[in-house]
Amino acid sequence: MERIITPNGVARLEKRELLDLDPHGSIAIKRDVHEFIVEANADDFATAFATVLTHPESTFGLIRVKRPHNRLGKSFREGERFQGCFSIERAIRLRFRAEWLDVFLAARPTARVIGWLEDMMLSNYAEVREISEHDGVHRVHYVYLDGTPIAGSTTFTVEPLDEDRCRVRQVFEYQEQDSMALASFQRMGLKMHDQVVWEQIHQTARMLHAEVVSASIPTAYGAFGVER
Repeated sequence: MERIITPNGVARLEKRELLDLDPHGSIAIKRDVHEFIVEANADDFATAFATVLTHPESTFGLIRVKRPHNRLGKSFREGERFQGCFSIERAIRLRFRAEWLDVFLAARPTARVIGWLEDMMLSNYAEVREISEHDGVHRVHYVYLDGTPIAGSTTFTVEPLDEDRCRVRQVFEYQEQDSMALASFQRMGLKMHDQVVWEQIHQTARMLHAEVVSASIPTAYGAFGVER
């Protein structure tokens, strides 16, 4: 399925407003924090992490990243907007094993319907606000835009512990936008988010042939509970 945002899609993406956290709202603001210790140099891990996130074919669990057509495969930059999309195709392939699937999923009408459902109902939208390195600590911070069921932000930091070991921390601050989002996110959205983070860190470690020696996300929360 497509991994690019078309020019028309980019125009719509640019019009999306920032979703602010509301401390006076009826739904609580929450903070989800995870840490990983990886046997890799912090600079090397940060470089590999960027490569994993920007690779055109990268998929994390059931989520793939969609980017503007002129940014696909390039490094993220501050101010860039992107889309995190639940992959219906991948979910179908994991659920069913049949010879007719390739033909069915490749058909133009099927692709159009799946693309519409993913864009309208199964996507998060975000804007990169910070990509920085200070005193050896690498940081990426992005915020969520309207069309996403949650307000808030995600921050990744990569911090050196010694020459060949680093700590990767993910801080996810979020607030569901309504009661439906609250029910669905607590039922499966947060689990899916943690699966994505688990996959991102482990794919990066595998690229470096490095070991993740400790993690606050259980292995069972990895991609479909299978450590690869």
